[in-house]
Amino acid sequence: MWERSFTLRQAQGLWREPMIVDVHVHTSNHPMVGLHTADASIDAIERQAEELGIERLLVIATYFPYKGTGVPNLEMLRRIEGRDRFRLIGSLDVMHHFEEGLTELKELARARKLAGIKLFPGYQNFRVADPKIFDLYRLAREYGLPITIHGGELHHCCSRERRDHSDLKCGNAFCWIDRSQDLARPGAFVEVAKQFSDVTFVIAHAANPFFSELGLLMEMCPNVMTDVSGQFQSGTTEDTLPYRVQVRDALRLLLQSNNGNDRLMFASDFPIQSFADTIALVELLGLDPDVKEKILWRNANRVYCLGLEA
Repeated sequence: MWERSFTLRQAQGLWREPMIVDVHVHTSNHPMVGLHTADASIDAIERQAEELGIERLLVIATYFPYKGTGVPNLEMLRRIEGRDRFRLIGSLDVMHHFEEGLTELKELARARKLAGIKLFPGYQNFRVADPKIFDLYRLAREYGLPITIHGGELHHCCSRERRDHSDLKCGNAFCWIDRSQDLARPGAFVEVAKQFSDVTFVIAHAANPFFSELGLLMEMCPNVMTDVSGQFQSGTTEDTLPYRVQVRDALRLLLQSNNGNDRLMFASDFPIQSFADTIALVELLGLDPDVKEKILWRNANRVYCLGLEA
């Protein structure tokens, strides 16, 4: 781990102003293993957000059919009920329960309980450009909901040892993740981003490591946004200063794309990447104050219609 990784207090000293909106947060009631924190509960997230001045957190409902895990929409709503700092990005199991999931999302959209919708191509076996799911994009267009799409590297559900011994959690003889990477590359999103040009698509994780491919997508499709979430796993040997510099340089190139300053958003992928480390990553970009404000909160405020004021 990079020895200069920022603590909460260090981050506080750097970032008393402006406010922050995190558009990519996960939560779990189970103890975290091998991450920078053992506690990813809503209570723990709220405590850290209060300390760091994170005004809004968009928590993402999850459906991981290969692992048989996730936090579905209604359960996530229950967890954040009465907590004004949180908003829900809904999701669904496209593989097995698309129609039921679409119906639920329609009901939540009508009730104004969604900030957006998240898709997990690669972690679920489907193409985002499959016409069978176009009704989801029509729903997003009708209610002005951004569509977040997992972009970039896919991480295995099972350990290397279990994969080597074909002892997979999903019970398959092979790992689907190994055969699904192309589903999560930016090139796979071009068709649908062009066809639904009046829907905002947020490609999560800056599609790491496919930064240049994402840059081409953003040049072609002005309705495509991205975020800085999940660039590294905080608190591990994956997080080094040289690697952060590589990520910084890739993000700077994205900022140089067509209106790039208006298309990059603060996002952590907590508990994978810590809030404090995400703040430090934005600081590393060395941005002018007005651009920094856009990334920290103004772009998200606009895209997700949060109604925040400085």
